This record gives sequence, C-alpha cells and structure tokens, in this order.
Amino acid sequence: MELITLGLGLIVNTCAKNKEVHAAIDDFVTDSVKWVRGWFGKGDNVGLMTKLEEEPESPEVKEELSTAMGEMAKNEQFMKELERWINESTKPNPSMKNVLEDIDIEVEGNIRIGDKEKHDQKYDMKNVIKKGNIKGGGDFVLGDG
Repeated sequence: MELITLGLGLIVNTCAKNKEVHAAIDDFVTDSVKWVRGWFGKGDNVGLMTKLEEEPESPEVKEELSTAMGEMAKNEQFMKELERWINESTKPNPSMKNVLEDIDIEVEGNIRIGDKEKHDQKYDMKNVIKKGNIKGGGDFVLGDG
C-alpha cells in the first residue's frame, strides 16, 4: 500500500503544479497529467479528474482519489505503470561531466575536451557539445584517454 500512498501524493502535487504553471509546463508534468487522465478519466472516476485539476489539495478530493486508487490497486497494469511513474519522478538529475552548451570558442592552439585518463565512473552525459561553435588552430579531441 506504500506505492498507493506515494502515488497519491505525487498525483496531487503534479495536478497542483499543472494548475500553477499553466503554459510553462515541463514535459514530465504534461506526460504525468496525461497518464493520470488516462486512468482517472473513465468509468466512475470521470469527474475526479476535473476536481483534481480545480482543487488538487482539497481534503475531499484527496479522499475521493484515495478511494479510487484503492480500487485501481487491484489492476496489475495500473500498479506497474504507477511504480514506473513514481520511479521516473524520483530519478535524480542526470549526471554530467565535460558537457558544453551554447558555447562559442576560438583558440589558436589545440582543443581537448575530456579526461586525460579513462575512468570507470558512469555519467548520463559525458564529453558532449550541444549547440556550439569551436574553432581551433590545431588538433581537436573530444573524449577521454
């Protein structure tokens, strides 16, 4: 039942955030709200989604959501998706090293982006250039070693 409790809090917070940020909603919140609508926008729960969007932190709405989630907990697919969604929402920010974004570099000599030696540490993004201009007068190396 801990999964249901985590999901309950996450759904309420997500719907509250969706209401607060209007047009500047990030992809996760938008996808999350679509996921919630997919499960709560049918059957006996049709009106619940509207209530969640209008008053996500209302005690009455939380109670109704808790009851609905208790029923949905019997659905194996719902529980799998809920667990995946919770895991996605609690994922830390990606780890990065040697990531350059929106850069404009011009040097006369060599350019080396990366570690001098290889390491076993894993990063989500490493030795990456995003949207940049690099001009060098010598060798250009992107990577470790």
